Amino acid sequence: MASTRKLSRRGFVQAGVGAAALLAARAAGAVPGKIEKPKLTLGLAVPAASFLPVYVAAARTWKEQGLEVEIVSFRGDAEVSQAMAGGSLDLSLQSFDGLINLIESKQPVKGFYAGFHQADFAWLAQPSVKTWADLKGGTIGVSTFGSLTDQLTRFVLRKHGLKPETDVQIMQAGPSATSIQLLRSGRLLAAIQSAPTKWVAEDLGLTVLGTQEKEIAPQWPKHTFVARGKFLDENPQTLRAFLRAHVAAIRLARADRALAVKVLVDQVKYQPAYAARAYDENLPAFDERGRLPDDQYMDIFWSIVIAAGTVPEPWPAA
Repeated sequence: MASTRKLSRRGFVQAGVGAAALLAARAAGAVPGKIEKPKLTLGLAVPAASFLPVYVAAARTWKEQGLEVEIVSFRGDAEVSQAMAGGSLDLSLQSFDGLINLIESKQPVKGFYAGFHQADFAWLAQPSVKTWADLKGGTIGVSTFGSLTDQLTRFVLRKHGLKPETDVQIMQAGPSATSIQLLRSGRLLAAIQSAPTKWVAEDLGLTVLGTQEKEIAPQWPKHTFVARGKFLDENPQTLRAFLRAHVAAIRLARADRALAVKVLVDQVKYQPAYAARAYDENLPAFDERGRLPDDQYMDIFWSIVIAAGTVPEPWPAA
């Protein structure tokens, strides 16, 4: 399959170009220009530990770069995409699938930083289930049909020789907090889970059938920063300040584990033990330069979204 890393034909700004320019300017000793828009509104698809640098930036580094950023959390990609399309947000941080859907619907948006590579889902099953083959004849839960959890689950079932809807029924089970209850009650034989419920389920003795990292790919295009093209054109210094603050937040999180864990407890409402696990899981997956995952993993991504009917073919490199 051809490399698809730049995605520029469809309006995706090469991932990391802004961060790369920022780092080059810093190395050359360039003086930052005046920030055009110091007050920003940033939309998040949902509160999540994978947004750790954003929460650290809110606590420390945005202010240091002369920015005042209001965070608005939504209930999923559909809502944050609607807000971005309607012009009520300056920036959003949402799934890569959400960006694709916006571009496919002809919205004038661009992704400008994609350094979130978390492959962090896991499949948990009843204690009696020891292998994927044990799911035959049972039901597995996903959040909603057509969602990323549905796409990943169908992919991994086929990988293990199981036909979705024939060998294993797929049930819409809602978010992880809901599906874990269905799993515990016996209504589901297995379910795809995110943090922290995947750890709660494991601590309760449920079987970890597999993880996204091992079953699919160790890197995944989890999130990307998105803005309207006009905003990017009119606010280059604002963008540079925002990216400086973001990179500084990643570095601060690496340097001060206690601060970052406390931020997760405060912002995502994790218990301290699970916040610490989330920190350890997420931190290695942040790419300061905002690049997409390696080409071999993007090829897997495209194969999954094509199978789901999201796009007919990979978006080619420029």
